[in-house]
Order: sequence, then C-alpha cells, then structure tokens
Amino acid sequence: MRSELTRREFLVVTAATAATIGLSRLSFAQDVAPINTGFIGVGAQGQELLKRCLRIPGVNMKAICDIYPPHYNQALKMCAEKAKGYTDYRQLLDDKSIECVLIATPLYMHAPMVIDALSAGKTVFCEKCMGRTPDAARKMAQAVERTGKWLQIGHQRSASPIYQQAKKMIADEGVLGKVTHARAWWHRNGSWRRNVEPKYEKLLNWRLYKEYSGGLMTELGSHQVHLVNWFTGEVPMSVVGYGGIDYYKDGREVMDNVCCTFLYPDGKKLYYSSIQTNQFDGFGEEFMGDKGTLVTSVEKGLLYKEPQAKDVAWAEEAKKEKVNGQEAIVLDASETKKKKAGEHTAAGTLGADNQDDYMSELVNFFDDVVRKNKRPLCDHVDAFKVAVAVLGANKAMEIGTKVQFKPSDFEIGSK
Repeated sequence: MRSELTRREFLVVTAATAATIGLSRLSFAQDVAPINTGFIGVGAQGQELLKRCLRIPGVNMKAICDIYPPHYNQALKMCAEKAKGYTDYRQLLDDKSIECVLIATPLYMHAPMVIDALSAGKTVFCEKCMGRTPDAARKMAQAVERTGKWLQIGHQRSASPIYQQAKKMIADEGVLGKVTHARAWWHRNGSWRRNVEPKYEKLLNWRLYKEYSGGLMTELGSHQVHLVNWFTGEVPMSVVGYGGIDYYKDGREVMDNVCCTFLYPDGKKLYYSSIQTNQFDGFGEEFMGDKGTLVTSVEKGLLYKEPQAKDVAWAEEAKKEKVNGQEAIVLDASETKKKKAGEHTAAGTLGADNQDDYMSELVNFFDDVVRKNKRPLCDHVDAFKVAVAVLGANKAMEIGTKVQFKPSDFEIGSK
C-alpha cells in the first residue's frame, strides 16, 4: 500500500466526501413519501438537532415529547404547531405511523427509551454517550440485534469530511508513519450549572449528578475516545487517571476536571484531559507518528512533518500556515477549492445551507439509515466500545487505580 497521498487525490477525495454528505440531502425528492419522525427530549441539545431536522426535505416531524413545559412549548412552536405533543414518550412510540425516533434526553434515560423505541419497531438516533453504565449500553446493543432495527449514536465527527479524510490518511495511507501517541483535550471555562427553580434542579442540571450523568468523560470525552478507536481500529487495554471536584463547590457529584491515559495495543497511548476552569486550548486532537503529527479539529487539519521524514508528494503545492513557529500543511479542501454558487463547502465548514457536522450526521441518519437501511456511521457496536472505555476511565479516577479491560468487556454478548 502506498505511504503517501498525492495533492490531487487529497482534494478530489475530500471534496467528493463533502459533496456526498452535503448533497445527499437533495436526494429527498419532494414527491417521495415523507419520513414520519418523533423526537423525545427537546431541551437545548435536542432543539439544536430539531432545527436541523426541520430543514431536511422529506422529514415530517410528526411528534415531540418533553416533560419540561418551556422546552415542550418551544419545540411545538419550532414545528409551527404541526407536530403532536406528548409528555409520556411511550404514547409517542405507540403511534405506528412514526418510522424513526430521535432521542436527546439525559444520559440515564437513553437505555430505557432506546430499547422501548427499538422494540416498537422504530429506527433510532440517540445522542451520545450510549449508556450511563456498561450494562445499560450492552442492553441497548443487544436490543438492536434482537429487533433488527438500526441505532445511530450521535458521535457526529464520524460524519465530518475532515475527520473522514484524517482517518484515511492515518490508517490507510500511512502519512504519519507508525502512530505511537495521541493527545485529545476539551477545555472550557464554565460550571455547566443552570440557575433553575429547586423543583427542576436535577431535571435541568442532570449532568452534575452521578445518578443521571457520567460527567465530562461521557459528555465530552466520548467524542474523542471514539475518534481514537475509529482511527486505530482498536480499543484500549487499560486506563489510569486523576480527576476531582476541585473548583466548583456547589453540590455537584461529578468531577470538574479529568486527566486520563488510555493504553492501546502495541504501546499506543491516548492522553486525555477535560477541564472546566480554562478555555485557552479549546478542544482538539493530535495524532503523533514517527513521520509526522496531525492536529485535527472541526474546522481543519494541520499536518506537521518530522524533521527526518520525507516530504509528502504534494507538500510544495499545499497551503501552509506558521503555528508557533512551525510550518504546517493545511488539510482543508475549502481553502483551495473555493465554494461556488449553489455548491456545498468542503471540510465541514458552514456553507450557504449551514451544512455542519450535526446536519451531516442527521442527513446520514434519514437518507441512508432510515430510507436505505444502511449501517449507521456510528452504530451500536462502535458506540458500545466507546461507552465501556469512558465509563472505565471514570471508575479508574474514582477508585484511584488502573482499570484493566478484558476483550469480553467490549463484546455485546448473546441476544
């Protein structure tokens, strides 16, 4: 297999990937029967997804469900009062005309709602992380295999042209050589806490309580552990880490900072951190090999060559940036092939139709998974492995020792 990707190939493949994801939504012909859809959990994240669903031709948002009146009422307004409202999700699932369901509820409700939806014959999209416990996630995965209905989990980077191209360059083309280490971080400056009436404390601030949440590892870290699993085709062998409630003394039960090291096969290591007291670094990932380093984000990739490594074939033609005194090749086709009228932008940037990664994953769900019965970009198998890994990291930090994973930990098991 070749070790280098030509400049022309990069531009063609990245642009084609973006076009496939972006333009696929145009395949929803107006004369095709609409997809009757239900949405359970229309809070802040749910409404972000809902507003994108409402812009996808061929999607008929038939019903919404939420138990918090402001969210319920706002979602109905977003649907122009055309959707039927429920406060009991099981009544929504009883509507046999609804083909698929999106779920964006607190983590602890993912398993019962997903299992009930699959059992009701619905194709399901559920926000990450898959489940609050490994057992809950395993039961969700088993329900997929028992019912034969697809479940897509919202690790939206799997729909990003940047990350899809990064995966090809690392895993298939060997641009970085032998990858030995990865680093990922998600740094914010904010407490997660919302000022709410006491009776709604755990309903709206659910992320702060262990009964409902897995904290930073499930809410943020799961995205980036998913990337490393996806890029390497492997799962971690063990994890160690430190974390704590060291800054926000407000009654929360989940850690406000985490720092973990995952050990993958062949000595590969992922260093992961997520903090809530400083946003300087933002969020991103680094994949380090003996030929180079690829820094990824939702906006673009930056490739840094190791001094002793040969130049990639297209290095002289590539767009470059100086970052902290080092020259990086910019892996963003939209920087080279500018958007033309009526076209979608490449590499995950927002175009005229706001085709971001959230929209791309929803297009994949409706067009490929629901209509064409294709396997989701992030299916129950991959998402289950992510859940096991990040929940294992939480356990390692809580008990203060290494958590060793067995191969059977990542197996779904019998039906």
